[in-house]
Amino acid sequence: MIILNLYILKRFLLGFLISLLVLVSIEIFFSFSSEMKYLNEGNYDFSIILKYIFLSIPRSIETMFPYSILIGALLSLGAMAADMEFVAMQSAAISVRKILTIVLLQTFFISTFFYFIVDSVVPKFSSEAELLRNTALKKQSYYNKNGTWFKNKDSFIKISEIYPDNTIKGISVYTYNNNQLSSVNYIQSATFIKGKWSLQEVIKINLNEEPISKERISNIQSDELIDIKLIDIKTDKPYSLTLKDVIRNIEYLERNNLDASIQEKIFWDKILKPIATVLMLFLAMPYIFGRMRSTNTSKRIVIGLFIGIIFFIISSILPNLGLIIGIHPLISAILPLVVFAILGQYIFRHQLESGLR
Repeated sequence: MIILNLYILKRFLLGFLISLLVLVSIEIFFSFSSEMKYLNEGNYDFSIILKYIFLSIPRSIETMFPYSILIGALLSLGAMAADMEFVAMQSAAISVRKILTIVLLQTFFISTFFYFIVDSVVPKFSSEAELLRNTALKKQSYYNKNGTWFKNKDSFIKISEIYPDNTIKGISVYTYNNNQLSSVNYIQSATFIKGKWSLQEVIKINLNEEPISKERISNIQSDELIDIKLIDIKTDKPYSLTLKDVIRNIEYLERNNLDASIQEKIFWDKILKPIATVLMLFLAMPYIFGRMRSTNTSKRIVIGLFIGIIFFIISSILPNLGLIIGIHPLISAILPLVVFAILGQYIFRHQLESGLR
């Protein structure tokens, strides 16, 4: 049985690595082509584009990993099925379920190891890549045409522009005291330096005085404008966060009585990635072992990609929809996996088993 496991693993890994190399190469090519339109915009020259693409490779590998698993299995295991190798295994009293279990367990262990490694590698490289690109382009790291709102203690803060060098612009601060608006501050720009905010062109309006007072200050230092962690949580993209970062963000938001549902969704997405990868492959198994094992390779790849795209769309939409309608992030993350697991069981019973009788 050990020899059988190693043989299946060898064939599986060969198809996976070839698929990963091809898909990542395509991803790099399209990323490079996309970035070329920004050439010489700001300080974004050719050398910075190459460095950005290089730093983005780990993220491309992570993005293409599940699809490489899927296509690699369709290629290598599909070839084994077409050559009747699995039929030979069945004649040696190794059932379809046993073969399926071997492949899925190998996929789970590979996926778990892979996502454990990339959890520390991808965020580091991705953060450097985005910082390099946004700084060279002098581009905002987060943009909302209506401004971005934060709650910090007793203040509500609207920020029009957020930049990657810890600079924010167009700031309005509304401070409440006993549920009544007590002051409004307008700040042209602020930069976070060595634990303090350097504020430029500040207009302070005190609504508690009679008459209302207004003060203009050209420059002032403050450590009470907004917690920099709030801005980091808002602007950091999921792929630039490690699992530890997400846990810290959740704890921070809960301590400050703020909504942590988005961070909880990111947490469960990261935890469930290996299972989602296994489930995606499980859905394609009937097209490897079942009635379609004798079809040509291109047809199997098209069918596998179609399965992967459908799985990706639904598993992306349902958790986000769950956040909108107030479903707990864990439930909204598990729900699409449960739905596809049931669908996979149905396909297995009605196509795979009948195809191998």
